Amino acid sequence: MTDDFEGEFGRLEILDYTAFGRLIADWAMDRKPWPESLEEFKSIVEPDIARVPPRMKAIHVVQPNQEIFYLRLPPKKMITRSLERFAERDKKGSGPRYQVPPFYADMVCGDEALTHTDFFLSRVADYTISICM
Repeated sequence: MTDDFEGEFGRLEILDYTAFGRLIADWAMDRKPWPESLEEFKSIVEPDIARVPPRMKAIHVVQPNQEIFYLRLPPKKMITRSLERFAERDKKGSGPRYQVPPFYADMVCGDEALTHTDFFLSRVADYTISICM
């Protein structure tokens, strides 16, 4: 397992961005009831759509309306760690490249033929789980 999945900063790993985005869209549009517990969420997404890191103990589903702006702040420890890690890489002038989900390159570079709907759903999946890493 990678550092991005394990440990106190482990993040949810999406294995199929389009499928995960479709789930989010279905929940948002009331096509399916959203999960009421982390165990229910895991039963829906694991093992083929996403993996939930061991550090996650609960789920909190929020759906704002178009009149409310939700300013979602990243956990203090995570943003601090990420800024320190990237500053170190900047100082060295080297290190692993900043990771973005592969579907961005697929759409921008044309490496894989994504429909506009699949790209949109993949983006929904990405920004739903994105956090400062």
